[in-house]
Amino acid sequence: MAEVQLKRKITLRRKEKPAEFTFDGLLKVKLLWQSKTDLDLCIFFKRKDGQIGGVFSSAFRQKKSDLGSLSEFPFMLHKGDEAEPAPGGESTEQINIASLNEIDTANVCVLNYSKAIDGEEVNFAQDSGRVEIQSDSGDYLEVLIDASESGHVYHVCSIKNNEGINSVINEGVVMDLGTAFEKIPGFSLICE
Repeated sequence: MAEVQLKRKITLRRKEKPAEFTFDGLLKVKLLWQSKTDLDLCIFFKRKDGQIGGVFSSAFRQKKSDLGSLSEFPFMLHKGDEAEPAPGGESTEQINIASLNEIDTANVCVLNYSKAIDGEEVNFAQDSGRVEIQSDSGDYLEVLIDASESGHVYHVCSIKNNEGINSVINEGVVMDLGTAFEKIPGFSLICE
């Protein structure tokens, strides 16, 4: 019988070097959290040609195209804004990625939309959340959403594609809407 080994789960901490990963067909970016808060998973990106874009819930702008597509650019698809129960009582939202070839940087963000609209304080550490990135080649990366600073946007991690080499780095930055508008390419798409 052949000896088989599983790749270990890697939890990325802040200030660590990027973790490289491979995938051939599908990369799953999944937000999981344990509170009753309605969190939204978004990916905002900068293409290699400098254009910006994003994949996020169609509820933001009432456009189904905001969910993306796996068969044409951006080769990312948001699975919908209905938080689905996962094992252990967690809620989950997911974005699938079929290709990163045209992407320079994809910024994985979590937004507390309802509290942002109501102007309420947000502490993401209280939601017991994390983002899991799973590749079809067996890579399994996890980034905890554990910062206690106040803000409505959590820039969880960035995914880079540098000449075919994919990597992810823990950003772990909490910011207000104005800062996210200025610093995250594509975030402006969901702002007035």
